[in-house]
Amino acid sequence: MEKEILAILGTIAPYVEIHPNTKLLEEGILDSIGMILLINELEKTYAIAIPLERLKAEDFATITDIASLVKRLL
Repeated sequence: MEKEILAILGTIAPYVEIHPNTKLLEEGILDSIGMILLINELEKTYAIAIPLERLKAEDFATITDIASLVKRLL
């Protein structure tokens, strides 16, 4: 799952080297538009819905955190 999420992020931020523990928000890799694109792709890829009330910065801090969120919603 982390590899798939990494691939999605690679399309959103193609010129940045991203690793599973890269601080996506802290390092400015994900901005508000990037978050919208990421959430849209996650919902399509994993057939999940990420409710607005579930949007917490800590769930999107790293690829590992995003994978944990997706697993909880599956």
